[in-house]
Amino acid sequence: MKKTILSALFCLLLLFLPAFSLTAETLLSTPHAYPGDILTAVVYQGEAGDEILFMLEDSNGTVRSNAPGLPFEMEELSGNSYIGLLGLNSDLKAGTYKLRAEIRNGRGLSVYERPVLIRSLDFKQEDIPLNQKMSSLRTDDSEARRDQARRLWALLNTRSAGGAPVKGVFLSPVEEFIPTTWYGDRRVYLYSDGGEAASLHNGLDMAAETGTEILTPMEGTVVMTENRIITGNTVVLEHLPGVYTLYYHMDSIAVKKGDELVQGDLLGTLGSTGLVTGPHLHWELRVNTIPVDPERYLSRPLIDKDEILAIINDTNEQGR
Repeated sequence: MKKTILSALFCLLLLFLPAFSLTAETLLSTPHAYPGDILTAVVYQGEAGDEILFMLEDSNGTVRSNAPGLPFEMEELSGNSYIGLLGLNSDLKAGTYKLRAEIRNGRGLSVYERPVLIRSLDFKQEDIPLNQKMSSLRTDDSEARRDQARRLWALLNTRSAGGAPVKGVFLSPVEEFIPTTWYGDRRVYLYSDGGEAASLHNGLDMAAETGTEILTPMEGTVVMTENRIITGNTVVLEHLPGVYTLYYHMDSIAVKKGDELVQGDLLGTLGSTGLVTGPHLHWELRVNTIPVDPERYLSRPLIDKDEILAIINDTNEQGR
């Protein structure tokens, strides 16, 4: 039902340039989205060398997501186009937000704004009892764990150079599995000493037997392979500048940092390393640091070429 509503409502709106502008720059974006989505923004027919920053601001002016404008080419598009992929976190409250594009070039600074409606979405809630060993892991405050967290965060804040080629749908990294925890689940960890802690689940947990193959869902570069305290054997792939997938709790790793992979390549095998209550793969998708729902992109393209073209053509036909 949600996908039907999204498809019916998905259209792009045009914001006009200031009267002094000499080019045909146009800001386009999806007017409606849900927490866990990727909000796609496009500057259409800009200038070569434009420097663009997209931002999503709440009613208080707080930036809740941002993305650089990446050069975006399709044979069907003339001129210079730029795309921004803004992740929408699961804790984003329903309401009207402001999409802002700041464009810097030889003519100075141009600013475009338009409203975006974020709709409400219900997420599951679960309590997770932990034994003493798992409780100790979860509350580990060692320098080693802090260092691992800092290095991963620094990696997710890094964007490789280049543009944004059109991307299709993800291949499921595990062919046959039982989903045990979903993106956005509201978790409460129940410690063995009676304490508890709340957290958001940022990915999809895919339960299967230890040793089950894990496949590359989309071409990308291996940017991390590491055995971490909480996430166990971990692999991180970069698919586009700032777009990463993460794989936790693996039993074995079959790739190394720097490997260039294609869809379907073997990453390793599923296991139960790190903080787990059973063998599973935790699969996570981060877009410019924001965790979004990877399951949604098993059925819809990461960058939907046909939809972007249809919306641009519709906008041009309306003459807006």
